[in-house]
Parts: sequence; structure tokens; C-alpha cells
Amino acid sequence: MTAPALSERDLAVLRSFARRIDPSDAGAHNNLGVLYYQKGLVEDAIAAFTRALELDPKMQVAQRNLEIAYHDTGYYDRRVAQLRERLRQAPDDREARWELGRAYAILGAHAEAVGEFEQLLAQKADDVASIIQLGLAEKNRGRPEAATEWFLRGVELDPESTVVHFYLGEIYYNRGLNAEAFAALERAVELNPDNANAHYLMAFVLGDMGRHQDARAASKRAIQLNPPLARAQTNLSLERYNAERRSQERRQRLAPEPQVVEGNELAHYNLGLAFRQKGYYNEALREYRLALERGEDRRLTLQAMAELHLLKHDFAAALELYDTLLREVPDSPKLWNERGVVLHQAGRTDEALASYRHALEVDGKYALAWNNLGVGQAHDADGDAAIESFRTALRLQSAFSAARLNLALLLYQLRRFQLALEAYRQVLSSEPNSAPAWNGVGLVLVELKRFQDARNAFVRAVEADPEHAGAHYNLSFTLSNLGDFDGALRATKRALELDPYYVSQKFALTIDLQYEKATIGIAPEISADVTAESIGEDFNFDQRLLDNIFQ
Repeated sequence: MTAPALSERDLAVLRSFARRIDPSDAGAHNNLGVLYYQKGLVEDAIAAFTRALELDPKMQVAQRNLEIAYHDTGYYDRRVAQLRERLRQAPDDREARWELGRAYAILGAHAEAVGEFEQLLAQKADDVASIIQLGLAEKNRGRPEAATEWFLRGVELDPESTVVHFYLGEIYYNRGLNAEAFAALERAVELNPDNANAHYLMAFVLGDMGRHQDARAASKRAIQLNPPLARAQTNLSLERYNAERRSQERRQRLAPEPQVVEGNELAHYNLGLAFRQKGYYNEALREYRLALERGEDRRLTLQAMAELHLLKHDFAAALELYDTLLREVPDSPKLWNERGVVLHQAGRTDEALASYRHALEVDGKYALAWNNLGVGQAHDADGDAAIESFRTALRLQSAFSAARLNLALLLYQLRRFQLALEAYRQVLSSEPNSAPAWNGVGLVLVELKRFQDARNAFVRAVEADPEHAGAHYNLSFTLSNLGDFDGALRATKRALELDPYYVSQKFALTIDLQYEKATIGIAPEISADVTAESIGEDFNFDQRLLDNIFQ
């Protein structure tokens, strides 16, 4: 994503938001970052999200936004390449290694992050900052005991650090060790009575210990120190601490777990499928493992486990299972296709393309693989080949709306606006309430500066799907261009309620699942954007096509 040429009015609106925010309010910086991202100012957005996290390290919304800004724009890949080159030339460059470790951590590559911070520690054994990062990385990759050891080591090296004591208290709380958590947090507060995060987390610990009056006092003190905590609690990760224990208790209260029907050959497999459909992935995995132990159909169960890991974005585990299955069933286009989706999401596009092609060698009429091949070719900037792949999928399955939406999105990205509108029209002819199609029509019309028509399209999108955050954001931009700033603010507010970061139109990878949603959104990666001004005043637009869409 490249920064667009903003009009003076757009810049004035951006600057007015920047002037109005509270410089100490993490939520305000996060929302400013959203606004920058909406306008294509990626580096500014990253700076704003980073500042929000500096003010409030527990702000999960800002963390997620930062991941999106890094990943979906290609900024992450470019920055990682730059840092690796710096380290190749100067292996002792601690600043570059620190930034590389942080970049890995932000994108969830925790094993790689651990490697970088361990190297920093090898160079300087008393580097408490690196020890903290190691603890956080271990916690985030599901190794709380290892994280605890790192934080304890940090306390030994710097016993006067309120920060290390806070993280030690946090990991103890994650593990359900309330007494130890309280002791660590109490010490953090003694060292810095103004540590709002320590007071806030202590309120949760005290609540779990039954000391509710003390918990209220701690929460009140935290909010006095950091007022945004009172209105942004849903942005924090505190409700996710000790998530497995709490979520289990909540599910037992709200939805008792089904019991195994003895004597049923696929009892555990079916329970796993039921859990998976409800999003209880850990429970589903437990049942699948029991299915294997009890001798239920091995291949069927392994395939279900592979699909589950795919849905969880646990790509290494999914890939291992798909490879195992393909050694046994090498002529399954479904398995080759889903293996490709795993590789695609892991960023290994070339291998994904090879896997999709293998699926098509097995079955040249497997439309799902043609669609996914098209998405991969689009990411490789092979536009003409991608168009042909999408059209092949549609020839095989004319009602394949995901492929037609992908084709329309690609044509839009290639600035073939007339063809893009025609593709969206075809989707709408069979699915008149398709929010992605109406949103796509609006995006094309914005590029053509037909803002009135674009507004109508985005309105149709939000009418079709009131939860479509991207359409609300796009409606807000369009209303702003039409001078309706009050309407734009209302649309932006609604969009932020639905999703705190801008949701771009995505390509859809398709997989064959029994019940779950069988599409996976993949943001388009475009090497260069062309501004609308470059279209020229002599662009020939067929008004009849637009009339047919809106009829």
C-alpha cells in the first residue's frame, strides 16, 4: 500500500483529529492510527499504533492493528529484509537485532523472536530488557513455565524494577497462582505506586481471592492513575488472563459439554466436529486424539485434525498432518488444495502454487483449487494468469460467487473498472444482497470519483450486512468527499464499533469443510497503486452498466 495523494480537505480532516486527541490516551492514538491506515499512510499508522502500545502494552486492539499494518501492506517483509541485511553486515548490531526480534514478536513468530533475544542475551547476560522480551515470547507461544523462569531471572538481576515484577505477577496470574501473583504485584506497586497496570491487574487477582472490597479499591486507583482504563477495558487483555480456566467455567455455565455416546464408532470424532463448529478448538483436538486412541477411523480423524490446525492458523502442525495424509492418499485434490492454503497463509506462496497445481493435476475440474491458484497468481502479480484461473473456476462452477468476487477484485486492482463492475453485476444478479459485491462496486466508483453513486453502493452494502465494517468505513470516506462530515463521523463510529481497524476487500481462498465457513480472507498485495487522477478525464464509462447494477 502506498500513500495516496491526499486533498487539502482530507489533510485538514486528518489534522483536526490529531489536534483533538489526548496525547496520553492510548485509545486515541490507536484510533488515529486507524484513520492514517484508512488513508494509506502506513508508516504513520504504524507509529500511532506503536505509540498506543507504549502507553498501554496490554491494548490488544492496538496490537492487532499493528499486526495488520505490518503484514497486510508488505511493510513487515521489507523491514525484516532490511534488518537481516544489517545483521549480515554487522552481526553485533544490537539495535537491529532488537528491532528484528520485536518485529517477529509482533507478527506472532515467537520462536524466531526467542532466537534473536537469546543472541542479545549471549552478548550481554544481564540485559534485563531482552530477558523481559524472552519471557513475553515464551508466554505467547504457550510456555508459561519457561516465561516464569525468565521473569524470575529478571527479578534477580534487577530487583528494583517495577516492570519485571509486574510481568512476573502477570504470568503467575495466567497460571492461576494467585498468592504468588499478588506478592509480585504488591512489590511492583511498592516500587512504583503510580504503576496503573499493576494496580489494575491486582484488582483481578484480589477479586479471584475473594477480597472484593480491596479489588474495587485497586481498580479505582488504577483508573485514577490512567483514566482511559475506565472506558477501554475491552481493549485490554486482562479478561483473557488464565483464559483456559475461565473459558471452561463459562462454557460449563452457559453450554454444558455433550457427553460421549458409548458404542458409537465415531463418538469422539463426532464430538470433535461438534466442538470445532462452535469454535472450541482445544476441546475438539482433545476429542480427535481420543478418537485415534480408541481406534476410530484414522484417516478421517487425521484429516479433521489437519483442518482444525488450518482454522487455528497452526500452520506447522497442519502441514505435517497434510503431508502425512498425502503420503497415504496422494491422489486427493482436496488434501493438496488445503495443503496449499496452509502454505499460502504461512507466506510460502510458491510452494502453495505448486500444491494447487498438484491438486489440478489430480483433478483438473476441482474448482476450489483453480480459485486458489488464481489468488496465488494475483499475489505474484501475474494478473492475466490469475484472471484465466478464476474464469476456469467459473466455467466449472458458474455459481461460484467467491471466485467471481475474486475476479472482480483483481480487475479492480488492475484498474480494469468496466470489467470489474460487470463481474460484480453478475454476482449481484444471483445474490442481490451480497455485501462484498456492493462494497466492491462502491470501491470502483470511488476510483472513478463518482462519489454519489459510490455512496449508494456502500449504503446497499451496509443494508445487506449491517456488520460489514469495511463498508461502513468506505461509506464514511465517501460521505467525507461529499462534504457530509457529520454523516462521515457517524459511519466511522459505527465502523470502529464493529472492528477497530480498516477492513480492506480481500481475496478469498476456498476449502472444502463440512459445515464451517469455507472461505479464508487474504488481503491483496499490490506492488504499486495508481492514483485516480491518472485515469484521465477521457475515461469511457458505460452508464448503462451502472444503471443495470442499481436497477
